[in-house]
Amino acid sequence: MDGMILSMLAEAIQKRLCSEIVVTAETQRYMNSVLGISTLQDIQQTFQDDASSDSATFMELLLFPDEAFQLTIEPLIEACHFNEFSEQTIEQLLISRELHTIIHFPDQGSISVRIPDEMIHSTVSRLNLSYSTDRSVIESLDPFLQEPLRTQVKVRLRNSGWIQHQPHIQLLWKLFQNLVPQQGDLLEYLDVVLKFLAVPHLESDIISDLKSEKNRLVHWINLADRQDHLLRTAPMEAIMLQGIRRISIDKDEVIKQILILDHVCAIL
Repeated sequence: MDGMILSMLAEAIQKRLCSEIVVTAETQRYMNSVLGISTLQDIQQTFQDDASSDSATFMELLLFPDEAFQLTIEPLIEACHFNEFSEQTIEQLLISRELHTIIHFPDQGSISVRIPDEMIHSTVSRLNLSYSTDRSVIESLDPFLQEPLRTQVKVRLRNSGWIQHQPHIQLLWKLFQNLVPQQGDLLEYLDVVLKFLAVPHLESDIISDLKSEKNRLVHWINLADRQDHLLRTAPMEAIMLQGIRRISIDKDEVIKQILILDHVCAIL
């Protein structure tokens, strides 16, 4: 492994971690309602307590590497073949530097905190540096996709884990080949397909498995529709006495997944 690449990647990760982190309204609501942290003084006291589980939870939220983070370092990761030893080397480089970051709370102010060693380990492990997508899948992107979409796809493939089986590779290749004219939809299609591939299934008949997944989602929609009808026509007590379990799904999202799976089956 090229030491210069490792050093460059460590610098890129450090730059991202040590940039000012602006706490979102959603994170603030979580802090207030779940952690009971509402003021800057509360926050400072939490971080001063090394044994505080609230501090660890809060740092996990703030330092979780989102897609924007991964997009900035994907070209460096792709330049080399990383392994677990490479990850450990980068972790140690970052830990040895005793990193600090600035956390900014809108309308309250900012504080400087040291990033704990375990948070560096957690962040680096979530970057999936040693995951490797099959080269034929990566190469199939080049004729079809332009930046920044190409790198977005590579990041999502990396986050999905190992894609090595030929039926999976063929499925992804056909997806890219057929959906590039509709690039606005590609990421939605890719997310549904990667979610499908994350569940063990027979590789010998992938079209049949895709149709089975579509039918499973249709079944959930039908159950949700029947439940909605019951809720409109029967008292809640009667429904509970029948032992009917409440189904909570985003029907619009599930319908969209069904349509995507149907289209994917058609292009294979």
